[in-house]
Amino acid sequence: MPTKLFLSLRGKFIILFALLITVPFFISGWITYYQYISNVEEDSRRYTRQIIEQVHINLDRYMKDMDRITMAPYYNQNVMNILRKHPRQSNSVFVTSDEYSKMNLMISSLTFDRSEIRSILIFALDGNLFSNLETTVDRYWEASSNPWMADVQKGDGSIVILPPHDAGYYLDGTERVISIARVVREISTNEYLGIVKVDLTEMGFKSLLDSTNYNGKSQIYISDRNGVVIFPIDGVDMDSSLSWKEINNSKEQISAKVSSEFTGMQVTGFIPKSEVTAGARKLVRSTIIVSVISMLVAYLLAVVASSRLVKPIRHLQKKMKKVQMGDFGERAEVASHDEIGHLTGGFNMMVTEIERLIKEVYESKLREKDAQLSTLESQINPHFIYNTLESINLMALESNHPKLSSVVVSLGRLLRFTVDKDERLVYLKDELLFVESYIQIQSYRLGGQLQMELDVDMGHEEYLVPKLMLQPLIENVIEHAMEEDPVIVRIATYLEEDHFVITVSDDGKGISEERMRQIEAHIYKESNEHGARDGFGFKKKGFALRNVHWRIRLLFGPNYGLFLDKSNKQGTHFIVKIPLQWEGE
Repeated sequence: MPTKLFLSLRGKFIILFALLITVPFFISGWITYYQYISNVEEDSRRYTRQIIEQVHINLDRYMKDMDRITMAPYYNQNVMNILRKHPRQSNSVFVTSDEYSKMNLMISSLTFDRSEIRSILIFALDGNLFSNLETTVDRYWEASSNPWMADVQKGDGSIVILPPHDAGYYLDGTERVISIARVVREISTNEYLGIVKVDLTEMGFKSLLDSTNYNGKSQIYISDRNGVVIFPIDGVDMDSSLSWKEINNSKEQISAKVSSEFTGMQVTGFIPKSEVTAGARKLVRSTIIVSVISMLVAYLLAVVASSRLVKPIRHLQKKMKKVQMGDFGERAEVASHDEIGHLTGGFNMMVTEIERLIKEVYESKLREKDAQLSTLESQINPHFIYNTLESINLMALESNHPKLSSVVVSLGRLLRFTVDKDERLVYLKDELLFVESYIQIQSYRLGGQLQMELDVDMGHEEYLVPKLMLQPLIENVIEHAMEEDPVIVRIATYLEEDHFVITVSDDGKGISEERMRQIEAHIYKESNEHGARDGFGFKKKGFALRNVHWRIRLLFGPNYGLFLDKSNKQGTHFIVKIPLQWEGE
């Protein structure tokens, strides 16, 4: 067996004092830190949401303005007439200078003083392209070079927000733009006439953010209803090297999101947690410094206090070692009137009593051996009785007395149930079998005048009941209810909330009211004294019912026991109430 490490009481006091100071400091610091972080994060999340709410309002206002621009062709009869002259079947109809002039006039009026608009374009179905940028935009378009048109046509006349895409109709090279577009249709016939498209610069969205007071280290992203990033273009913030995907999947960001009911666009804001927790880290450093200083002071106080506390205990320890060696004349000096002084006085009293206790233990062991011998001897008696009953049974069978044999067998069952089983609680079905055996014996004696009826649910037979609880009630029927006519004993069970109720009733001559009051007084009397002592050979009566009642109360409490039902006019009616119990409880 490995030797256990010895740790002195003084060392334990020092460790205890250190822990009492150190642990609360660390726990309070830990809780304070996380509470502070939680509050700051909540404030930052609330601040971010306020910002993106403002951006969302500005964005909706901006999109509604763009929506009005895309609706402008409907309010210009010249534009609608020109689009009607260039249907899909015409296959590149020649555009006159007058048509270009009218288109340019309308488009230029929409772009006046709108620096965030790169260009406004109107796509006729025959392949002609009208724009405010005559020198830098191609005058013709092809469907294969403009795959974005499929999304606009799906919009069926509603405003469509096109995420960053390549525009190949610029003469100075392909540009990546964000656009607002819609299909233009004939008002009366809903005929498809063309597409109006507004190309926006990234600085237009940047101006929306400049109107809000947000931290330069924060990032705000604008995406469409499908989650595709619209701003910044390509999903990379102008002031950050992180992409939309990297920030959106990062656990080091505090985020908030607002969706527009008008366009379905989403505004998402992010704030780095490192910026939020900067103040918390300063708090942790100051807490650690305070904790270290407090622990050093606690160690010093622990050393001083432990020395004063341990000194009388060491004195008592020396005395105990001498007593341990067999010197029971030693006594410890009581030097204080605190708990240690009481402990020392208790030690002195203990030493005084040790010899007497040793003697009592020695004698109790002798008595225990005698009890074991008596138990072994008592086990012989039941086997002797069983063998004797078996011999009587064989003699009854040989003499052709089957009823007597049945009585002997039933008597053997009674003895085995009462002697062999030590349990206080038994299954109801076993108790009923015991009662049936008892009634079988008594019926032989009474000539069949005693009969039994059972009204017991099969599920109730597995409930636990006190052993030998029903037999005294049957015996009471035999002694007080029997007359010339046969008597039927009825045993029934039912559940009452969480109580298990067993009723034992008969149809015999019954009990008078005076006698019933005497029986109740005898059953419920708490004292064990019952008058004068009985003489030799005198048979005591009335103790069986009292025994049943008080055994139940001792097992389950004062709410349970044996009760008499006085409402019955014929026979007697006993009620046994016990808690509902089954195996395994």
